[in-house]
Amino acid sequence: MSEISSKDNIPNIGFNEAELDFIQKYKDEDVTKLVLKSTQFKELDVKKLAAQILSRQKALKKLPEWSAFEKLIFPPALSVEQCSSEATAKYKSSIISGRTLVDITGGMGVDSFYLSKNFDETHYYEQQEEVAKTALYNFDLLDAKNITVHNQDSIASLSNSDGNFDWIYADPARRDANRQKVVLLSDCAPDVKFHLPMLFEHTSKILLKTSPLLDIDLAANELKSVKEIHVMGYEQECKELLFIIDKGVSDEDFLIKAQIIDSSGTVIHSVSFTRKQEREAEIEFSGPLSYLYEPHPAVLKAGAFKYLGIAFGVKKLAVHSHLYTSEKRVENFPGRVFQVNGVCKPDAKEINSHIAGNKANLTIRNFPAKIDDLRKKWRLKEGGDFYLFATTLFDQRKAVVVTKKL
Repeated sequence: MSEISSKDNIPNIGFNEAELDFIQKYKDEDVTKLVLKSTQFKELDVKKLAAQILSRQKALKKLPEWSAFEKLIFPPALSVEQCSSEATAKYKSSIISGRTLVDITGGMGVDSFYLSKNFDETHYYEQQEEVAKTALYNFDLLDAKNITVHNQDSIASLSNSDGNFDWIYADPARRDANRQKVVLLSDCAPDVKFHLPMLFEHTSKILLKTSPLLDIDLAANELKSVKEIHVMGYEQECKELLFIIDKGVSDEDFLIKAQIIDSSGTVIHSVSFTRKQEREAEIEFSGPLSYLYEPHPAVLKAGAFKYLGIAFGVKKLAVHSHLYTSEKRVENFPGRVFQVNGVCKPDAKEINSHIAGNKANLTIRNFPAKIDDLRKKWRLKEGGDFYLFATTLFDQRKAVVVTKKL
């Protein structure tokens, strides 16, 4: 199979009615227990169906729209865990559009599906035949008529092509031959940095998704033609990095956007800045005032440490503490907001006098200790209404800021 585009080529790989009924009936079951009862269902391959149930359980929150289609086929649970979420895929579809798109790293097809909504033609490439067949089957059920599936090596195919496209999308595999996680661009497959000259023969714009652990500045320096980097935040995590690579860009001072999105892919908080703006920003330091702010992990990953002071009018507790404060509450701060109840020494007796008990949530920011050790030392249980921040203030004093979340 090299290219599939007609109805006649849709593979007959779906589940039959009995299998679909089984999946729906036991969709909330513990799959391990289900497999142990497989002898009760002699006409069915319970192990195969249990794997599908587990994958669907993983996808329920991550891919709610796909999960609503009972006949869709989901890959193994690990693949579901590694694929883009519906939220981040929808965000991607909001930032690029055009006539033609090539997804050179097809996989499960979540990104291809949502990106295709803003393109007339989408070409999905996947080397593994079963994965490509499943994607084709699912695209048909999802009525994604403008996606052409290619069961080919995308790099080899493009190298021998004279086609030109508006955009190329890449989400390189981040596991090596031993299935161990990798982060560096050169360790991923395909190596986009290495193939960049060839890719630029077929497009002037590339959207590259990478691990959130990748060093932003190192990657930008390697890729050169970086126009923007979107640092994606969702549900209190930095989920992924998106590099917009433009053949016509030579300016090294690329735009960085920390984008915090909701489940629909809509941006709810945003910070945009350049490295130059961050370098030149001057921020004031202060002890804890009425409100304390903890930036979203995506904002910290983006490196907006001083620029936050300019963008939101907040002061910083210390150079390396990355906690911010203000007398009046700042609306739309990209992170968690707390009301300060008090500041005390890192001492069990003083802490207990502020929280009236032994239950509190504890966070460490620029403090020389581990959370578990402090909990034992201060005899604190997890939970409750109080949030404690063990940190270092601008005058180098160690302190605990006692707060309540707003």
